Amino acid sequence: MDRLTSMAVFVKAVDLGSFAAAAAALDLSGPMIGKHVRFLEERLGVRLINRTTRRQSLTDFGRAYYERCRLVLAEAEAADALAADQLSEPRGKLRVIMPVHFGRRCVAPILLQLAQRYPALELDLSFSDPIADLAEDGCDLAIRTGILEDQAGVIARRIARQRMVVCASPSYLEMHGWPRQLGDLGSHQAIIYRRSGRVVQPWLFPRGDQAAV
Repeated sequence: MDRLTSMAVFVKAVDLGSFAAAAAALDLSGPMIGKHVRFLEERLGVRLINRTTRRQSLTDFGRAYYERCRLVLAEAEAADALAADQLSEPRGKLRVIMPVHFGRRCVAPILLQLAQRYPALELDLSFSDPIADLAEDGCDLAIRTGILEDQAGVIARRIARQRMVVCASPSYLEMHGWPRQLGDLGSHQAIIYRRSGRVVQPWLFPRGDQAAV
């Protein structure tokens, strides 16, 4: 039997004055109440309750043990309440790393609203584009764009889709002309987004249900 449960049954039996009343209050059978009390008595090696067919009374040790059990159960309730409070309102430090531009423009405003809603939550925000090692960097959450190549030891979720576009300044187009078809791009200059020295992915352009590089 669980000792804490048996303590709670014992205290209820003392508070209500009989095993029958405790059984009704706890939705247990009368014999089960007796089993919990006997479990404590056998574990302690001492009688807690003097019980006859008409009445029950605490022994001297039982009275002292009853008071201690009340304290233990109150502390257990307080501990459970603390855990429930932690679950009901986020608190503590949340370390988040995110891409510079996407993070500042899209993610940070949402996190700041979250911090305003939960004052006990402390945000530690980092902005960088390289792929982060959550364990090495001590991060709780990393928001990244692109394909996650190594998912070992992490839980990954897609939160949004990002669409890349090809654009050019009016002065560039005036100097070099407009590309009319995909093949024309090969003769144009381009500024390509790289991550950790590598092009993130080739340029893909939709063509019907397929993609052409």
